[in-house]
Amino acid sequence: MANKEGKKIGNPLDELFTDAISQIDPASLAAILKPFVRINKETKRILFTPQGMNITANNKIILFVLVRKAMLLQGVSESDSIRPKEIKEELGKSIPAGTIDAALKYLSEKGPLKGQDGKYFIPDFNFPQVEEIFNKLNK
Repeated sequence: MANKEGKKIGNPLDELFTDAISQIDPASLAAILKPFVRINKETKRILFTPQGMNITANNKIILFVLVRKAMLLQGVSESDSIRPKEIKEELGKSIPAGTIDAALKYLSEKGPLKGQDGKYFIPDFNFPQVEEIFNKLNK
């Protein structure tokens, strides 16, 4: 394609294509996670900060799933989806298994989680809801 002057013009549709695996801004994701969690570089385990230890079970689960998205964006994980069993293994010391099951059901029905094929994740389009939840906690 060329314009009147004969200069080559790219296809306008090229602007729609990206190599990104997510539309979430990494700085926004880090801002949500930083007050509440750290990720061990070697084991990839989630460590809750003192502030993170004091939030509700539902918010801990949201953060746990959100960390998986951060790990995906960093190339540390191949998926941002997580099975309930993995959540229970990691959080079961501080949250009873029945509470985790009920929270996953609630969070997938009311948002921001989505359940698919026995796994849970936070779709990019639900990220503003997550930001709203944690912005309220940081005030």
